[in-house]
This record gives sequence, structure tokens and C-alpha cells, in this order.
Amino acid sequence: MKKIPSHHLSSTREAASTGWLVRDNTVLATISCAQSRRARRVGLRGTDRVNTPLLLQPCRWVHSFGMRVPLAVLYINHGGEVVKIQELKRNRLPLPVVKACCVLEADADAPRRWNLHVGDTVEIRFAQDSRVTS
Repeated sequence: MKKIPSHHLSSTREAASTGWLVRDNTVLATISCAQSRRARRVGLRGTDRVNTPLLLQPCRWVHSFGMRVPLAVLYINHGGEVVKIQELKRNRLPLPVVKACCVLEADADAPRRWNLHVGDTVEIRFAQDSRVTS
């Protein structure tokens, strides 16, 4: 399985870029990636509903202060392995996940819909990835 290379997760653009969460060449979801430090700090705070999961890279730790809805938080390591899945209710401060290099914040039901479990390997793909076509 392809690792999550940092050149696919960063960009010179400040705005969030759009990509795909993929497992076994199957697209599970369209995602956004927070491109700046400020965007990572804000995350999904203030949203009433999570329509598009948000990738925070680099990230090992999130909180849910200021969130209006519970989140599913997927911690992913450098190899693309999901090392922890956590349901994060509003106004919580969990411990950091040292093995993670990035975090995917999604609606609370997403891991069940995607049939994702700890130990599964995922890929993050963006349009500049030559294997992804429009």
C-alpha cells in the first residue's frame, strides 16, 4: 500500500485542497485538507454538520472545544495505517496519539459507513497525484 507522502499533503496554497480517502483503490470519501497552521487550528470548529471530512497534517492531537457536533477522529501513521479511531464528543480533550502523523476528522458515523477499523491501511490522494484522473 502506498504511504502518505508529505508532498501530497502540503501545498503552497493557503486554502483547503480537495482529495480522496482511498482503501484498496476504492474511494471512501471526498476530503478537504487544512493547508495552513491556522486552518489546522480552526479545524471543523463552528460547523453544524460535517459534510466533508477534514485532514489535518501534521497532527497527532485534536480537541473538540467549540465543536457543535460529535466527531469521529481517525489517527493515521506515516504508512497509512489507521492507528486509532475515536468518537470525540463536544468539549473534550483526549490524549495525543504519538504514532500518528495526521488526523482525519469526520462525522461520528463515518468509520462505520466506510467499514474502517484500527489496522486498516488507507491512502490520501489529491488531483496532482498522477494516478488520479478527473
